[in-house]
Amino acid sequence: MSQSIPTEFEAAHARVCELIERFERHARDNYLQPGYQEAEARKDFIDPFWKALGWDVDHEREHNPYEQEVKVERGVSVARSQKRADYAFYLKPNFRDVRFFVEAKKPSVDLERSADAHFQTLRYGYSANTPLAVLTDFEQIRVLDCRLRPHPDSALDQV
Repeated sequence: MSQSIPTEFEAAHARVCELIERFERHARDNYLQPGYQEAEARKDFIDPFWKALGWDVDHEREHNPYEQEVKVERGVSVARSQKRADYAFYLKPNFRDVRFFVEAKKPSVDLERSADAHFQTLRYGYSANTPLAVLTDFEQIRVLDCRLRPHPDSALDQV
């Protein structure tokens, strides 16, 4: 009996399911604790999630820094100062214009109620004229509408 080779979609789905299962298995005792940091969440879950979806987060396919589809800690001009978005995503052949930003938080941050996290993410997208940005702690992935000028008092409403 021959075994079929999984498609790219099936392989990506399986990898994401593995990540979810690992997160759920240890969430309460480890990942949702305040001591588990954002950098750990990025390395353990968020980077592997984007890689599973086919994004070249670690620049394994593209070594030319001017043609990399994911930039980590990319500077964004926000209110006359430079801030750093956790990830900026680009699409070939236009590597000058960001398609969307991703802001990562540690899983103990309550993304549903964190106006600060929403406002920060919205400012990145709005300042760079991207229509959307993603806010995630891996446990949640929130796609935010960045077409309107963000305001701290209404940031939670721009989902």
